[in-house]
This record gives sequence, C-alpha cells and structure tokens, in this order.
Amino acid sequence: MNFSHHVIAGFLTAAALALCPLPLHAEGLPSTTADSVDSPLSAPPAPSQPPPGRTEEPEALPPELVDSAEELQQDSGTVAESDGTDEDEYEDEEESQGIYDPIAPLNKAMFHVNDRLYFWVLKPAATGYSHLVPHYFRTGFSSVYDNLKTPARMINSLLQFRLKAAGTEFLRFLVNSTVGVAGFKDIAGDVLEIRKQEADFGQTLGHYGIGHGLYILWPVFGPSSLRDTVGFAGDSLLHPLTYAGWLDLPVTATFGISAHEKVNDTSFRTGEYESFLKAVLDPYTAMRDSFVQYRKRKVEESDPWFKGR
Repeated sequence: MNFSHHVIAGFLTAAALALCPLPLHAEGLPSTTADSVDSPLSAPPAPSQPPPGRTEEPEALPPELVDSAEELQQDSGTVAESDGTDEDEYEDEEESQGIYDPIAPLNKAMFHVNDRLYFWVLKPAATGYSHLVPHYFRTGFSSVYDNLKTPARMINSLLQFRLKAAGTEFLRFLVNSTVGVAGFKDIAGDVLEIRKQEADFGQTLGHYGIGHGLYILWPVFGPSSLRDTVGFAGDSLLHPLTYAGWLDLPVTATFGISAHEKVNDTSFRTGEYESFLKAVLDPYTAMRDSFVQYRKRKVEESDPWFKGR
C-alpha cells in the first residue's frame, strides 16, 4: 500500500470517530455527568423544583427539638391561663381559710412576738414555777380561777337557751364556792360528777349567726377574731376581778393575779407548743386553721339540741 492509500485510510478513520463518538460510560473512561462521583471542586447541584401544583414540605425537626417546642407551648399556655385566673384562685384561697385575714403581715409579726415571749419569758417562768409549787396547789389555783369564770358560763348558757347547762353551772358554783373552799377543790365535778358546761360570749354571738369578721392574733392572748374579741370583752364584764376596785384591790394586784393564772395554766401544758411546731410545716397557718375549727365546734355545741356533747 502506497503513501496515498495510508492518507486516505487515516482520513476515513478520523471522520468515523467524529461522527460516531465512543460511549461516555465505557469501562475505563471517566464520566462528567451527575451520575459520576462529585469532585471536591465541582459546583453544588441546583436545587430541585417541586412539581407544578404541589408545595414543598419543610424539612422535619429533630424529635428533641419538637419536644422542647411542645413544652414551651404548654408553658406559655399555662402562663396565659394563670394570668386570667389569679384573682379567682386568690378568692378560693380566702374561702378555704374559713376566716378573713386582711392583716396577715401584722398577725404574723404578732405570732413571732408571742413565740419569743413563750420561749424567753413564759416557758422559763412556768418551768421554774412548776418546780417550786407542788402539783396539788397548782391544781387548786386552777380550780379557783375556773370557778371565777362560772358567772360568764352561766349567763351565756342562758343566752343560748341551754337552760340545763345554765342550771348545772349555777349548781357547780354554789357547791364549789362553799364546800370546795372558794373553788380550790372541784367537789361538784370530782365527787358529785357535775361536769362543767363550756360557754362564752363569742360562742353566743356565733350562735346567733354573727361571723368572725377578721382574724386577729393578739399579743399574749393568742389567736382570736373580731367577734371573739368582742366576746372576750363581754365575758370580762362578768368576771369578778373586773370589779376588784370595789374590794380596794390595786390595779397592779389585778394584773398580778392575771399573770399568775397564765403561768399556772402554762405549767400544765409545757411542751405542747413545741410539739405543735414540730408537727406542722407552716405554724402560722396551722394555728389559724386550728382556731377556726375549734371555734366552729364551739358554736355548734351552743345548739341546745347538739348531739355531739
């Protein structure tokens, strides 16, 4: 084959290659399409477009973020709900207390004053007194003080239409003031088994439907209410020591007798207040609620037909 034949054959081969290129995915040849492995220097693929008429859904959040979002939504809902119900909850709390307590800060201050008075003054005095004075005499003094309160119990029993209780108190006063040596011995109760009938003017006011008004915590005297404070004043008018001036007793002697009654009474109950403090989480609230329940029970007992007596 001469040189011209070779030239013609080469020309025909080049034309065939140009018209019929080799497959791009042939084994051993690199590919430059999207199916090939991306090169680090290659440009990122264009984002795919959703089909017409269909919106693309957002990418789902991780589960932990979803849970956190739900918790935040619940918390915000709770706050929004509580903002509208704070007043109602406060009213419900006031009703649950059983007594109106608008001067709670002052009452709480008096609670701490009474607490310090007990531990610093009353308890040491009562403890020393109980060591010095035998139990027999302390019981006798307590009986005398209780006998002096008989007129108040008798009158209030009459005001409550508890005629039998009033008669019982009159008989007790007669027996203990004479045979019992001015009440030093409770002959009516210990020998004749004529039991004391509790009654006071605060109870009488409650018997006629008068409410507490508001809660008051007095220094020394302890928990009370507006109604029971008025009742205490009424009972004081029926106490013989109120008219001690007629017996030419000085005012200091009257206060001395009242102080002795308080110390003598505390000498029988030393340790009860400490046990109360250990048994409750909120002493102020517990004392107020106990007072309300106690006085409610007393008002119920003022009913002449009360069956729980």
